[in-house]
Amino acid sequence: MIVISIICKADMTEKVRKVIADSKPSPNAQNPVALRSVYYRREGMRRKDSLREDGTPSISSIANCETGTGFLIDMSAGEYRSYEVTKFISANQIPEYVQKHPQNVVQVESRTIETGERKTFFGHEAKHFITTIKPAGNENGGEEVTDGWYIDHERPDNNCSPEFTRRDPFYVIGTMLSTYPKVAQFHHSGPLPTGLAVKVTRTIKFAGNGNSTPARTLTSEEIVEDLSDSPLSPSLFQLPSGLRENSKLLRGQPSSHD
Repeated sequence: MIVISIICKADMTEKVRKVIADSKPSPNAQNPVALRSVYYRREGMRRKDSLREDGTPSISSIANCETGTGFLIDMSAGEYRSYEVTKFISANQIPEYVQKHPQNVVQVESRTIETGERKTFFGHEAKHFITTIKPAGNENGGEEVTDGWYIDHERPDNNCSPEFTRRDPFYVIGTMLSTYPKVAQFHHSGPLPTGLAVKVTRTIKFAGNGNSTPARTLTSEEIVEDLSDSPLSPSLFQLPSGLRENSKLLRGQPSSHD
């Protein structure tokens, strides 16, 4: 595996609160759901802590972007497992995938506008972008709107993203209108909303498919509650002692836990 990462000179800590609401939640499911996470970045190292209600870490991931490896840790169980960081495909590789798997490709049209509004977050000027995504042609319906404020600041980048992902709509914008094994092929117009998103609301309207799959709306609101560039200790990115290795830990969940 080849991992290309951006080495950031300044350390970074980002505390995020995310609230997700579903118009058609599953029975007995909590709705809305509030999540809090803390992201850490130091040179080629990354860490994410998913927090309990009391603010202590429940699940953590530690990634080394230079080696392309990491640890997923269940603090409650006292267990961990190793993983390899996400492998990214470039825009040049997508046409090859489309040719080999045309049945798995969803054509989407995306458009971003910059409103011209400005706000200040954590001493940084933020720009306001609104992006709308819709399936193209005769694809199934649905619409996704991302309304966000972005500042010129490094992102936590828990996945050790290569440089090209910052210029590719597939990664910068993304979409939930297509899910694995389907892959979205973007036809984008307008600027890309790059930088660190400090306040974002995403609204995804799924068209549904008759009675078997009813239409539903998923809304998420994500706010950066605190942002710091203070130096971080290298020990924060080391595997805690006393943990048991469990190769089956949290299998089926994203290994980057992002």
